[in-house]
Amino acid sequence: MLPSLKHSLFIVIVIFLSTIRGEAQQTQEERDQLSLVDGDRVLMTYQAGFLSSPRPEEPWFGRSGFIHPVLTPSGKTLTEAFPNDHLHQHGLMFAWTNTTFRGHSFDFWNSHRKQGHVEHVQTIDASDDRILVRLKHVDDTGESSVTVLNETWELRRVPHETFHVFDLKSVITCASDEPLNIEEYHYGAMCIRGPSAWLKPKATILTSEGKNRREGNHSRPDWVVMEGVIDNEVCGIAAINHPKNFRSPQPVRLHEDKPYFSFAPMVLGEFQIEPGKPYESRYRFVAFDGKHNHDAINELSDAFSRSTDF
Repeated sequence: MLPSLKHSLFIVIVIFLSTIRGEAQQTQEERDQLSLVDGDRVLMTYQAGFLSSPRPEEPWFGRSGFIHPVLTPSGKTLTEAFPNDHLHQHGLMFAWTNTTFRGHSFDFWNSHRKQGHVEHVQTIDASDDRILVRLKHVDDTGESSVTVLNETWELRRVPHETFHVFDLKSVITCASDEPLNIEEYHYGAMCIRGPSAWLKPKATILTSEGKNRREGNHSRPDWVVMEGVIDNEVCGIAAINHPKNFRSPQPVRLHEDKPYFSFAPMVLGEFQIEPGKPYESRYRFVAFDGKHNHDAINELSDAFSRSTDF
């Protein structure tokens, strides 16, 4: 009887542990929010779950698959998910604007046009230091929605004594055997939307070359910094372009009034995302308290440009 009892207990334990592991895995895959964490501090949160529009009468502004909030080391929020003036801008997001596919034009960026959207599809892996997710870009102009592009994001925490630093790698591939044409346009692609607190007074936006909103718009800097006052204290975020990016250094769209900018390679003319040719982008983000340190951001930019494993 004893061997039989041991055998039965072994089976029960195995089943129990398998169930626990399965539940843990399911919880990770189904989690609506995924964060990079340093000790007890959250650097940023990726929104895997769908967030509904704050205006129920305009549900098309709802979205998943973007980063918000991005936080400074002291905990100040540097992004906004649904700013009242531009509900279609969501924290850190990646979307194309003026595109053509199968002979017709549509826009993944401007949700009110109801032509296309980007959404989270799957959490592949998630830990305090690394998040790997899958997204898709969808054409909504036909009788039924069609996936045009598949995308993966890899987010990595970069240890730093002073700042919150993380890297984002995007890999976009065609979902069919037909290309997507990105038309020449003045904005699009990787976007950062700051908080409404930076509307009045306006946030300062500067390029690595020291150019302001007007001078720096459509210039091709190594990085851009945006900073302003939150809770009576200055803080901000820098975004660094990797030299391996398409058309690097990529042109930047610096909005003249809003706390917003984007890396926009289509400013230099149209191009295609073709079947079998992944479109890869790499960016480094630096969240900080106080005024930006030009030399420190340059050091992070130099180190990022030398990275070969990301």
